[in-house]
Amino acid sequence: LGITAEESVAFGDNPNDFPMLAWAGRSWAMEDGHPDAKLHANFVAAPHTDDGVAMEIEKLLELPE
Repeated sequence: LGITAEESVAFGDNPNDFPMLAWAGRSWAMEDGHPDAKLHANFVAAPHTDDGVAMEIEKLLELPE
């Protein structure tokens, strides 16, 4: 596909996500995820129970709330 890490975003919350979070140009750990996920991500998103991923995607796409 020719997509670089810098052009990628990732969201994760568990140890299996750590490599993906570290690789992506912009990455978010979920606030309610594994505590170490935050060490591998650039940002922290609101908990999944508060639609944290959707909130960050809206910001990325500049969608009105």
